[in-house]
Amino acid sequence: MKTEYNFEQPVDRAGTNCIKWDRRKGKFQEEDVLPMWIADTDFSCPKEVMEALSDRIAHPIFGYSFPDETYFSSIIDWFGSRHGLKIQKEWIRSCCGVVTAVSYCIQALTSPGDQVLIQPPVYDPFQAVITGTGRKVVENPLIPKDGSYEMDYEGLERAFGSGVRLMVLCNPHNPVGRVWTRDELKTLIDLCVQYHVYLVSDEIHCDMELFNNHYTSVLQFPESHEIAVSCISPGKTFNISGLAVSATLIPHKELNEKVGDKLRSAWLINPCVLSLKASAAAYTYGGPWLDAQIAHLEQNSLAVQNRLAQEAPHIRTSRHEGTFLMWLDFSDFGLSDKELEEELSHTWHLGFNSGFHFGTGGSGFMRMNIGCTGAVIHQALDRLVQMHQAHFGSHTPPRAD
Repeated sequence: MKTEYNFEQPVDRAGTNCIKWDRRKGKFQEEDVLPMWIADTDFSCPKEVMEALSDRIAHPIFGYSFPDETYFSSIIDWFGSRHGLKIQKEWIRSCCGVVTAVSYCIQALTSPGDQVLIQPPVYDPFQAVITGTGRKVVENPLIPKDGSYEMDYEGLERAFGSGVRLMVLCNPHNPVGRVWTRDELKTLIDLCVQYHVYLVSDEIHCDMELFNNHYTSVLQFPESHEIAVSCISPGKTFNISGLAVSATLIPHKELNEKVGDKLRSAWLINPCVLSLKASAAAYTYGGPWLDAQIAHLEQNSLAVQNRLAQEAPHIRTSRHEGTFLMWLDFSDFGLSDKELEEELSHTWHLGFNSGFHFGTGGSGFMRMNIGCTGAVIHQALDRLVQMHQAHFGSHTPPRAD
């Protein structure tokens, strides 16, 4: 697919204080490991973002700042045209990262000792911010089914009935790659409303809709507005996570004010001027760039799925519906999590995120970041095939499920 955007162009990130590349030796104890772990991509962000930053940097003062009308309208227009979500300006409150936003929502809407529910295997900072704010983690693990995952609604209702005050949702889900359907979210929201459980939804991967799977915000259900918060960011979409830009979308005035009061208590009231400029430019001009990136990610995903199915069938991929992260099942290898991690990094020089870090249900899995060139994908696949052959030989059929 030829476009004006070239996602096959390598970008040397070494020496830029890049965690993914510059800290790989500290993470994996190998200098030459292929880093496919932390969730940012190796793609240059849209040129319009660079131009907006350059224009602002031309002014020599970077004092205290505030979001202007362009910032607000860019979010409203993007979510309206891209996702069919009608947002009002009053819902939007800028913040400095989605995890920070989730943490302050938990603090604003619950009290120390309250129960907060997550659905593991799930993005591990959720558990950290729950316990770090003195709340109690309640798990409602996802149910593996047919190479994918479902929510356990019966378990949710039991937990809600036992005193859970707030749920943190990952929508789309990191690491398993689900894009929750409208019907799935409707069932969840009905339960939250019935038991008056606050729903804080991390929707940072919302734009990464692959293979005609469509993201639905929890706010697209009017009945959710009294209990729901959506946490958004252009960071993953446009590879600007290092600018620490995010926002909360909170329709309910009282909830919005509670979260705002908690942010003010930490003096998180002056967003970075460069972050605001980058966000507005990305949402205003980044649509064609994102479309090209999604096409590239789909090619990478299919390359992983097809090659592993044909040549390394004991490494199974979960159904990949969204995000630039893939969830790989190595359980057939019979290795402990530590043994699997060490063999991948020390023998095959592959740097993935170990599944056990994502909690219950993650043991035996690895998270693979495919936000890179096709050349890097094929290097990784060559090594995975060699690893598979070392364990199972060249022509071993997959395990019958």
